[in-house]
Amino acid sequence: MKEYIDLYYPSIFAAISRLTRLPDRQDLDALTRNVLADLWRQKEIFETERRKGAFIYKTMLYHIFSFLTEKGDMERISFLKKILPTNPDQYITK
Repeated sequence: MKEYIDLYYPSIFAAISRLTRLPDRQDLDALTRNVLADLWRQKEIFETERRKGAFIYKTMLYHIFSFLTEKGDMERISFLKKILPTNPDQYITK
């Protein structure tokens, strides 16, 4: 897991920060670690994935939308739906 943290933590943290605009570093850190843990749980799939960036992106969006839904931040969810190049509806948990 340490290699995932060393390799991916900075870019995932930065992307989550930009997309969520969360002011709390603890929330950003927790989300980033959740994404990394999810990648680690799926490491057999992830390591054979040719488009690792797309895999990370999908995993990250799932966690972002889950977090924002849990917090009831519908304004941010609506904004992200407008700006993301992919349909984020598949990442929104009910």
